[in-house]
Amino acid sequence: MKPTFLHIIQVYQLEGMVALGKMLNPGTNTITKNMDHARYVVDALEILSEKTKGNLSSEEASFLENTLTTMRLNYVQETGSPSIAPSGDLA
Repeated sequence: MKPTFLHIIQVYQLEGMVALGKMLNPGTNTITKNMDHARYVVDALEILSEKTKGNLSSEEASFLENTLTTMRLNYVQETGSPSIAPSGDLA
């Protein structure tokens, strides 16, 4: 199977959810948290969003934005800190 842009976003999404402790870590089969890595994933998705703006299909752009929103909300829920809000609006 050839990877698509949506697959790349899904890889980051799964990695982020594991880092947030929302999914089992496939390496240990346990719930683990690594908030530094979760922040890294959100930052990476934000870079992808910025660098691909205007070059994505509507489906790709929507999926990326929904993934970013979900990751940000879960990060805030886990840390209690809105410092990861989009464009720093809530920081």
